[in-house]
Amino acid sequence: MSDTDALRRMMLAVERLESSADAQARQAHDALRALQQAHAAQAGLAAEREAEEARLKQAMAQMFQEQQRQAANALRPVVGRAWLGLGALAAGFVLVYVGLLVMLRHEHAQLQEARARADAAAVSAEVLQASRHVEISSCGGRPCIRIDRDTPTWKSQGGEFVLVDGQGP
Repeated sequence: MSDTDALRRMMLAVERLESSADAQARQAHDALRALQQAHAAQAGLAAEREAEEARLKQAMAQMFQEQQRQAANALRPVVGRAWLGLGALAAGFVLVYVGLLVMLRHEHAQLQEARARADAAAVSAEVLQASRHVEISSCGGRPCIRIDRDTPTWKSQGGEFVLVDGQGP
């Protein structure tokens, strides 16, 4: 083997090594570019996901507001009827209260009249019972009574009284 052959072989080996190194460098560069593209794609996906989440949140907020408005519109007549019913109930209670007060006032007046009649009846009964023991007559157009002079008298600050039943104190 000659030096030229050896040199040629070496040159071929160096060329192969260079081409292999170039291929590996290209592969590394391609892998780096693929990695950069993957990072860029991942960043794009993250940005798109965040944008989609923002749109979803906005749509949910709009749906919630719409649902609240619909619920408020649906409840407005019910709340109005409830207030109307509550007002009618309060007016009914006031009417019953006033009616009871009027009735109690009337009953109180009747009770007072009954007490006055009972007191008058008691006085009339006492006078009637006393008149059984005393003879009352008219003496020249003036009332007069007949009393036994032997009956004991009752002395008080208002004067001297004759006991009607004839028994002493």
